[in-house]
Amino acid sequence: MDPSVLLSDPTARTILHERARSLARRDQNVDATASELVLRFTLGDEQYAVPATATRKVIRFETVAPLPAVYPAILGLVNVRGRLLVCLDLRPLLGLPATPPQATMHLLIVSASGMEVALLVDQVVSIQSEHLTLNPTPAAIAGRGASWVRGVDDRLALHLNVEGLLNDPRLAATSE
Repeated sequence: MDPSVLLSDPTARTILHERARSLARRDQNVDATASELVLRFTLGDEQYAVPATATRKVIRFETVAPLPAVYPAILGLVNVRGRLLVCLDLRPLLGLPATPPQATMHLLIVSASGMEVALLVDQVVSIQSEHLTLNPTPAAIAGRGASWVRGVDDRLALHLNVEGLLNDPRLAATSE
């Protein structure tokens, strides 16, 4: 069949464009098998991972100074060796139930694109070089996934892109 005939039909054109968008999203979220240094951590019962190269240090959580009128993922400011960093809780961004910060938690100091923040995590599981094959999440396939979610590995850990996370527009907006 002549491709111009398909493109002239509005229904066929819509279907083809949706298929192309779906395939493009998969290509963005699926990394080819590669070896990467990964830091794994937990939030509740779930495991997550970030590239260890984006992690500057891991410290024990102590206190956070709350900020008014910010998105729920922004817990406030933490003092890290005399520097004030924004402290983020990924739970609201990931649709997980909120958990008040506790002394047993840790802060991952991560940086990307000249920004540095502290991520509140329950526990650091490991830092190791891994041979990764990431698959798209069901939300990404459906077109509802966060752009900063790279994919899920064979251990069902969600891998996050720190640069994309720090550029999430929800973190720049204030809550009303």
